[in-house]
Amino acid sequence: MTTPDLQPTQPLATVPEHLERGQPGFEAPRRGAGILGFVVRIVVLVVLACAATLVAALLLTPASESVLIMGSDARPDELKRGEVGRTDTMLLYVADRATPRMAILSVPRDLWVAVPGNGQERINAAYELGGGQTAKQTVSNVLGQHVDRYLVIGLQGVRDVVDAAGGVDLTVPYAIHDDTYPTDDYGYQTVDFKPGPQHLDGDLALKYARTRHQDSDFARSARQQQVLGAVRNAMLNPLNWPRIPSVIAATLGSIKTDVTPLDAIAVGAAMLRYPADADHLVIETSLVREITGADGAYLLEPRPELKPAVARFLGGSSSAVRIEVLNAAGVAGLAARTADRLSQAGFTVANVGDAQRPQPQTSINAKPAARSTAEQIAAAVGIPSSRVTTNANLATDIQIVLGADAH
Repeated sequence: MTTPDLQPTQPLATVPEHLERGQPGFEAPRRGAGILGFVVRIVVLVVLACAATLVAALLLTPASESVLIMGSDARPDELKRGEVGRTDTMLLYVADRATPRMAILSVPRDLWVAVPGNGQERINAAYELGGGQTAKQTVSNVLGQHVDRYLVIGLQGVRDVVDAAGGVDLTVPYAIHDDTYPTDDYGYQTVDFKPGPQHLDGDLALKYARTRHQDSDFARSARQQQVLGAVRNAMLNPLNWPRIPSVIAATLGSIKTDVTPLDAIAVGAAMLRYPADADHLVIETSLVREITGADGAYLLEPRPELKPAVARFLGGSSSAVRIEVLNAAGVAGLAARTADRLSQAGFTVANVGDAQRPQPQTSINAKPAARSTAEQIAAAVGIPSSRVTTNANLATDIQIVLGADAH
């Protein structure tokens, strides 16, 4: 047997583990590429974290959330003594990202109601007497609507948040003059606002929202809604997005709240889904009754119509019904005043005008599907439901013809 010829083993070529700088084949790592890759990884992680947080907020919070926003009137010296003050401003802010819809409802400070554990009191004392949970329960009982969260902000907090947002833009509907606007040091000063578009800093926005001696608390509530809406609009403007960190810092430094970060993200998502102005409702004299307290104090008592009106407003049913108000009484401005009352009660007035001929009694015509809403309107304007008739050929859903008996 012969054995095969075996050749000596040839060594395999190997790559040096390391080439010294300057030798042929050495290639220095590119520093810019390494930094870029690191930045890209960080950005991807941040995006994923934000996406995960957003998903968690949408999954773990209800589709519709209500926040009771309260403005405390405590002055600086009272805050130093640990006093929380009364919440003369009370707004229920509802964010529904499913519909989507945003709604703001103002609660009058002089409502005389039962405060759990404290008997009958003004509603603006609920937070001072029992804190946020008591305030939420009180408002919930009065309105017949669940309140999810609360937020309290002081006078200086309003100034700070508005200034952090770069100020607010709004339109003043008529000239406002107040010789007795209260100052932080218990004095008074004169406040004037001209009608028309205005850009207000934090101090002016607070004064616009608080002044009331020229008109009423109801008008002041409408101004407070206007300022809140203006802050929201400012933050929806992409030019102001760089201000968001400052606004968040100013807000966190000025409030007491049980709103969680996930709640805040969910509300923000609802705002982005519904960039239009929020629907507004001011609870006024068609829904509350003026009464005099035992000491002669001015108070307001909820009417039976209050809870149904709030349910219609927050449920959105009234906003889907279009109403025409016609003046058949011959009284100048009567239709416009009635339309304002209906709008404040949560109804949508599509047209205001004069009727073709005068008539002695107020009547309401409605399409068949809108009859129940027409009967609610009849109660709101003080006429019997027997004056509601149906007409399928109306141009709007409901037509109100104001007669000589209207007031």
